Amino acid sequence: MARVAAIGLCAAAPLAAGAANPLASGNDGAPKTVSAARAGRPFAVEYLLPEDSSLRHSYEELRRRKLFEEMAESLTFLRLPSSLTLRAMQCGEPNATYDPADYSVSLCYELVDELVHDAPRAAAKGLTVDDAIVGPLVFILLHEIAHAIFDLLHLPVLGHEEDAADQVAAYALLRAGPEFAKRILAGAAWMYAHGAEARTPDESDFSDVHALDSQRFYNVLCLAYGSDPEEYAAAAGEHRLPADRAEGCAGEFKQVQAAVEQLIAPHVDTRELERGKAERAGRRRCSNAVRK
Repeated sequence: MARVAAIGLCAAAPLAAGAANPLASGNDGAPKTVSAARAGRPFAVEYLLPEDSSLRHSYEELRRRKLFEEMAESLTFLRLPSSLTLRAMQCGEPNATYDPADYSVSLCYELVDELVHDAPRAAAKGLTVDDAIVGPLVFILLHEIAHAIFDLLHLPVLGHEEDAADQVAAYALLRAGPEFAKRILAGAAWMYAHGAEARTPDESDFSDVHALDSQRFYNVLCLAYGSDPEEYAAAAGEHRLPADRAEGCAGEFKQVQAAVEQLIAPHVDTRELERGKAERAGRRRCSNAVRK
């Protein structure tokens, strides 16, 4: 993947850092809000109204910010054999999944609520509340979309598919440019670090298909550092990557890059990619103007 646009930086107002309620209620909506896939843009978007009224604010805010629409627009350069639905819904647990039965990626409102609840603690790590919410959401969506890509394109995966999905998500973000990538990956790394601190691993964690949160934390840092040791020098700072791991990170990044170029790049529309680059430059100018 060569590009992921700076999602929501201009198309939707960013959450105010340190806001008391970063996911405030918005306007009432229909039980199901749908944006269908269009020719050349194989993504559909659904926001399903939750039955639990306590999750309503997550539903409303995701719709207001158009996170899924922005994600779909960011990935229009991908040429997939079937349309992929990005769905927000009540699940009964904080989770996100890819379902190959109907080619859908689902993000649960319970997960959004959990991230909002935990986000104020990120201030101790130097993150804004906004980055502690949006960073994990974007990374998780890309992770699940990577599962969909593996399935739809019938790509071979050596090793654990969950690790490969993390690698594709991190690689896509790193190709989006350091300003955006640092914000999103910092949020994702914080999510994994916080998860590792929150509980002691037991047998269920060791036998799970996912790596331990602490391992995923270091893996994200390693890919960032390996992509550009100078730009991401902080990833190898104190309490970050140990020196013996950091020295091999450039090789790890090149391994992921080679896999993406050989397996996914042939399914990229280069004309759409160039259009996206121009659009991203416009978004960057817009973002800078908003900050001023």
